[in-house]
Amino acid sequence: MISVARFCSIALPVFAIAGALGATWPAQSDDHAKQQPSPAVPTVIHDEGYVGSEACSGCHTRNEETWKASYHRRMTQEATPDAVLAPWDGVTPALDGTQWKLSRDGERFFAQPFTPEGDARAAPMRLALTTGSHHYQVYWLELRDADEMPQLPFVWHVAEKRWVPRRSMFLEPPGPNTGSETGRWPRSCIKCHTTNGTREHESDGHTHVAQFGIACEACHGPGGQHVALQRAREKQDPHDRSDAPDTTIVDPKTLSHERSTQVCGQCHGVNPSITAEAREKWDREGFAFRPGQDLSVTRTLLRGTYDRNTPEMRAFLDRNPGTLEQTFWSDGEVRVSGREYNGLVESPCYQRGEMSCLSCHDMHPSREAAPDLHAWADDQLRPGMDGSRACVQCHAEYEKTEKVTAHTHHAATSSGSNCLNCHMPYTSLGLTKAIRSHTITIPSIAATLATGRPDACNQCHLDRTLSWTGDKLHDWYGQEVPKLDADQRTIAASVMWALEGDEAQRALMAWSYGWDPARQTSGTGWMPFVLSTLMQDGYDAVRWIATRSARSDPRYAKLALDFTQPLEKQRDMVRATILADWMREGLKASPEQRTAVLVHTDGKLDEARFRRLFAARNTKDMSIGE
Repeated sequence: MISVARFCSIALPVFAIAGALGATWPAQSDDHAKQQPSPAVPTVIHDEGYVGSEACSGCHTRNEETWKASYHRRMTQEATPDAVLAPWDGVTPALDGTQWKLSRDGERFFAQPFTPEGDARAAPMRLALTTGSHHYQVYWLELRDADEMPQLPFVWHVAEKRWVPRRSMFLEPPGPNTGSETGRWPRSCIKCHTTNGTREHESDGHTHVAQFGIACEACHGPGGQHVALQRAREKQDPHDRSDAPDTTIVDPKTLSHERSTQVCGQCHGVNPSITAEAREKWDREGFAFRPGQDLSVTRTLLRGTYDRNTPEMRAFLDRNPGTLEQTFWSDGEVRVSGREYNGLVESPCYQRGEMSCLSCHDMHPSREAAPDLHAWADDQLRPGMDGSRACVQCHAEYEKTEKVTAHTHHAATSSGSNCLNCHMPYTSLGLTKAIRSHTITIPSIAATLATGRPDACNQCHLDRTLSWTGDKLHDWYGQEVPKLDADQRTIAASVMWALEGDEAQRALMAWSYGWDPARQTSGTGWMPFVLSTLMQDGYDAVRWIATRSARSDPRYAKLALDFTQPLEKQRDMVRATILADWMREGLKASPEQRTAVLVHTDGKLDEARFRRLFAARNTKDMSIGE
């Protein structure tokens, strides 16, 4: 998955697609219905025991209800009116010298590239599939066959209700984009965005799926035998029916914590085909893993702690340079969203306990547990699992208030006493936001210095230095205070990461400056100079995240950058709003904060230290492997 080019991460200018592949598109015509070829999309086929979710719905009505409410179901869909979220009419903004005219003919959708002058670059292309429906939606277009579907270079952002360049939604270096838009579907996306996808199906050598999206059989295994058995039982006299358990279907809740977690880990983990033989086997047969089996037998979980010098790993990394850096912090902790299995298996709660994904998440909650399925679908959590209740399931002693405050040194009801904020901090990136690490850890300045990964304390206390945190961890828990340089002793860690850090650190800080617990803890009057700097960052995703955080201030609630415009125009917008306001009004910091957050007593920015830190910025190009 991560080892190959990601499905939406490398954007080729659309005029290049049109130039290179336009001859393969159908001739232009106003009569779409007559001129368009038959859909060049992956074929749905029920084999290997798969029967599709419709076979489950008759008996499992509540499971069907919750599944239909989930984003799993809508991960990939055929482009029907019910699936397409964008208003499919008019034209998109111009991007790389091309606009896309969007049109609809009955239940079919089309996109056609045009020059800014209105000249068609190619014929209309039919929309084949959609991917995503939670944060934003990606659109796949037909091109000859299902192995070559390109993507529209825009995504429809659900919350923003606007078109956004797809490349702006991923943490990638600025500058010209190169690479092919075709071929990503069979190489990577089909593996986890469908049920039982196969790249080169034996029937015709093209991509096939048992079902689009993550459906029942992705987690419970092929249902053919189960359906046949239940239908046979229905015909039996009730007195003759066997009480023996049905072993033809898998219920992850009845599995060991390792096996149930592996059901999720088949997609929520980095499981690349390490060897050429494994890649070829996948091409021909798809994945051999079935729920309930040991995932490690047929899949290789890529771990950041692997020895890179084995022959297999050297060969893999030669083919996929940068994979480990894009996926893991230097100590092996996963740094990208959607790979929670990699995080969990490194945790003592999993290794020495029985923690599994189902310890906190519920795929099919009862009506009592989830009366509002829309709210549940956001993270599919069991009630109360977004806080300390998740941990006191096992660590029952921390249900007592006095035990909590003695351990955390924070008020029992404060964010500092929420177990997750300290032991599952927001240090992974994806979908233009930070998400909680799923490796259960203890805050450590030594780990922060070694890896660059922000520690939990400084991600909430944005106005505090690493020295301050080190002293607290020493006084409270006996941790040794590492050797720190002058800046680390006197400048707030978040300010250092935001100004001189690498792309990942800047993105995490851009998110943290909008995190409500951190804003309440640290105050916000001194933040505008940091946020305005991040809003002018060279990386689109950093600017996007920082803009969203800036909206936490009611004055900027409607602030939006146009990512189809040149960077300088976007920076002009920042200069005319946030930058102009704080230059006029000054920065507001308490006497205790001022030195650490680079604010003078008169409310002006300490420009000398600001410029020195900014000049030391880590400018090495990097990507996060979503």
